[in-house]
Amino acid sequence: MSNYVELPHVEIVGLAELRPKLGDLACRKYGIPRYYPDHRALLEDPDIEAIVAIVRRKHTAPVALDILDRGFHLFTEKPMAPTVAQGRKLVDAAIKNNCMYVIGYMRLHDEGVVIAKQLLDNFLKSGELGEMLYFRSYCFGGEDYCNIGGDIKTDEPPPDHRIWPMAPDWLPETQKDEYERFLNVFIHDINLMRHLFDGLPEIKNVDYHNIAGTLNLEYNNIPGVFEFGQLETNRFWVEGVDIYFEHGRLQLKLPPAFLINYPATVMVHKDKPGKSIETISSTPGWTWSFMKQAESFVDVVLSGKKSIADAVDGLQDIEFVENVWKKII
Repeated sequence: MSNYVELPHVEIVGLAELRPKLGDLACRKYGIPRYYPDHRALLEDPDIEAIVAIVRRKHTAPVALDILDRGFHLFTEKPMAPTVAQGRKLVDAAIKNNCMYVIGYMRLHDEGVVIAKQLLDNFLKSGELGEMLYFRSYCFGGEDYCNIGGDIKTDEPPPDHRIWPMAPDWLPETQKDEYERFLNVFIHDINLMRHLFDGLPEIKNVDYHNIAGTLNLEYNNIPGVFEFGQLETNRFWVEGVDIYFEHGRLQLKLPPAFLINYPATVMVHKDKPGKSIETISSTPGWTWSFMKQAESFVDVVLSGKKSIADAVDGLQDIEFVENVWKKII
C-alpha cells in the first residue's frame, strides 16, 4: 500500500478488508475514500480499473478468479494458486476477459537481478568466459521481514478459512502442509532460475527432508543444483545464484525480501590469460524491488505490454513444483 500511494498515475479509490477495524484504520492512514467489507462489494465500484489483491495464500486463487471474471486487471502475490489445475482456471479467465494478470515475483524487478540477467546473456552470446559448466541456486533463511515498520494491527483475528484445496489431490495428506510451505517459500527461486536461463531446468533427482534438501537439475545438458532449507530464525538469510564458466563465475547475492532499498549484488570473476583474476562488483543504486514491482504493474496496465511476471509464465513455476513433489512421493 505504501508503495502504490507514492506512484504517479495511481489513485487508490477503494479498499476491501474483512476486518472492519483494520479496514477503517488503513483507509484513514492512506486517505482512501471508500471502504468495502469484502472484495465482492469492491468489484461493484464503477471507478476501479485495476486491483491489487494481497490476501492470505489460501485465499489468493478464489479471490483472483472472482476479480478476473469481472474483467479487472489484477496483481496478486505469488504463488497465484497452490495447484496447476487452479492456476489454469486463473490463466483462462485472464485470457478470456482480456485482463493483465501480474504475479508478485518481486525478485525479477530487483535492479541487481536485471544486471545479472544482462551479464549472463552477454557472456553466453560472446563466449567471453567460455562455455557455461554448472549453476547453483540456493536459499536458506527464516523470517525475511527485517523489522519492517508501518503495518497496522488490531485485535481482530485474521481470516483463516479455506475455500479451495491447498495442495494437489494426488498428494498424501501427510505431505500437503510441507508441499504448501515449499511452494510458498521457494517458488521465487524456481521463477528466478527460469528467468535467468530462459526456461525451466529438468529435474534429475530430489533429496528432500523436513523442508530442506537439494534438487539435482539440468538445463541444456548443463548440470546444476538448487539447495534449500527453511530455518527457524529471523536474523539469517542467504539466497542467490552462482553460475560457473570455463574461465570465470557470475555470482548473484540476494538480500532478504523486505530489506528496504538494498538490491541484490552482482560479482563477476574473470580469469584472463596472462593476467590475474579480475573481479568486478556491481551494486545498483538504493532501490527496492517491491517499489519497482509496483511501478511495473502500473506500467503494464497503462501500456498494455506483457509483464515479465505474468500469470501464463507463473503457471510454469507451479507445474515445476508439482513435478518436484511427484518425485518426492
